[in-house]
Amino acid sequence: MAVASAGQGEDRFVSDDLTGLGPRGFERLCQALAAYVFGPGIEAFGSGPDGGREASFHGRVPYPSSADPWNGFGILQAKFKERVVGTGADTTWLRRQVKAELEAWADPGKARVSQGRRPDYLIVATNVPLSGVPGSGGKARIDKLIGEYSAQIGLRDWRVWDAGQITALLNAYPDVRRAFAALITPSEVLAQMRDRLDTPPEVSVVLNIPTAAIRPGQSGCEAPFAAAYNAAGGEAQLGQALGEVYDAGPGWVQHFAGNLSGEPAVICALHGRAAMAVAESVWDEVCAIGGGHPGSGAAGAGFPVGSRPQVPFIGPASEEVELAGGQWGPGRLARCQRPDRWIWKPNIAFDSQTTSDRDSWGTGKGEMDLRVRLAARIPVADSDLRVTGAGRERMLAALRSAPFNDVLLTAARRRGLKAGALEWAETPDPGGHNNTRFATYQTVIRTPDQRPALIGNLWLMLPGGYSNGLSSVADMRFDFDAIQASSPPGAPPAQGDIRLTREELIGFFAQAWDVTTAILPMAATASLLDVPPAGAPRLELHIQNERPDTSGKPRTLSTFDLVDLSYYGRPRTTHHPDLSVGITVPLGLPREQITPLVHEALARMTEDFGFTGASPA
Repeated sequence: MAVASAGQGEDRFVSDDLTGLGPRGFERLCQALAAYVFGPGIEAFGSGPDGGREASFHGRVPYPSSADPWNGFGILQAKFKERVVGTGADTTWLRRQVKAELEAWADPGKARVSQGRRPDYLIVATNVPLSGVPGSGGKARIDKLIGEYSAQIGLRDWRVWDAGQITALLNAYPDVRRAFAALITPSEVLAQMRDRLDTPPEVSVVLNIPTAAIRPGQSGCEAPFAAAYNAAGGEAQLGQALGEVYDAGPGWVQHFAGNLSGEPAVICALHGRAAMAVAESVWDEVCAIGGGHPGSGAAGAGFPVGSRPQVPFIGPASEEVELAGGQWGPGRLARCQRPDRWIWKPNIAFDSQTTSDRDSWGTGKGEMDLRVRLAARIPVADSDLRVTGAGRERMLAALRSAPFNDVLLTAARRRGLKAGALEWAETPDPGGHNNTRFATYQTVIRTPDQRPALIGNLWLMLPGGYSNGLSSVADMRFDFDAIQASSPPGAPPAQGDIRLTREELIGFFAQAWDVTTAILPMAATASLLDVPPAGAPRLELHIQNERPDTSGKPRTLSTFDLVDLSYYGRPRTTHHPDLSVGITVPLGLPREQITPLVHEALARMTEDFGFTGASPA
């Protein structure tokens, strides 16, 4: 609170109006304050490329205090917002700006790093006021963001000068206030002063601050940005540019004020791709993907490149926004069940790279004959997930009522095994791990002489260390020797009858899909859809012979004596101990979409392993 005005016998204080400075004026104000705070030895930079800084210092400076001074290379970066609305949108805007700068400082390929040096200390100065609520306010959010990049950049310390802090500095250094008084004094105070003067004097203020000639597509992007600007409606829709184009990870970005009745907008373009115009609220949703963790946002999920319905200006009413160019692969921003909420979904894609979870959690391999497995790897940005007692109860309640149990029971009964309701229990040591990071469960269906004939295994592993992947596995394992041995005396051999059918495979994979992506994670969170993503979920589907002819076991088996895959034609070779396929998928798919994907996955799996093809219907 800096400017006092008398009224009705009391003093009233009004905050400085920093928006009147404009972007260049604000930079100069910050440079002037830096000269007083750090000393006259600072180096100030003018307009044009500045390597990500408005001012810098070298050596010891009396900040944040003389008793505990900074000593090294420090920079000041100014972030000016044209229109400050006093809501969370201001903080979101600032967070996006700061994140782009941090990404640039963290990238060793950027010229500011390769041709310069990374800072030891950082000051972010902004005209945006930030809430001081501990832990959740704007100041805490920006501070946490910088902290996430500090080790990668090598920052020793940092500070954020928001509008309130800058006002406090102007109070401490009145010479700077006087130099900029004509620009930062609120208009209501000027009006009151003028009203109190009997003959208001003529005041002529000459501002030596050049006005930037801003147009869509500066920095060498004129043609694609101008095309997008005009296609979206030009100034009538987007308004004036708020600044120049800046490099933001996989592409270029420029912000626009919007028209009088519309919201602010953004034009963005991947390097080498056409530019797209989007509403700022949509751009903010893209930047918020991943919860602001390093490598998330537009860098991870990508830039908008289209929408459904396809329009030249992607507004908040769009049903889906197509994204590309991110580190996580192509995907889209889509509406979820709540119309006011968006979620990121990767595009569905099949692959044959299926070694990561083929033998993970392979306890007891070789003790049975056949293992059918669905394994999920789900990258998440939340490192605070924990398996709790309440979470286990929530997960088990959902598991007991899941159709997955019917798949196991039906498979057992078709092979003559007597099975009632399944009982899921924690997997004992040494195969089981059960703590705040692991949850492992099993159910066993036995023959009359108590030999395990069918085993269901479930494993959940939360991210740990440098891994951000949640791992979730569901197995169905058979001992055909135990099943045949339990047949009544004199009964015909059951080998041909007990092979796993195509329909049973489809049923298992469809139900295990739900178990691994929705039910098992309940041990740590009510829904993975509420956890910030850190990449694209991926599933592996495996059909594994645990006793192939290369295993050296006393009793070896052919995979095609265990699984009936004749629907997919003839195998060109008989040696197939492990058939598998991978699939990248979004979370939360409905059942009517999962089952057709399982059909396609099995067709691709058999095709990849040399089958002649499914017989015509």
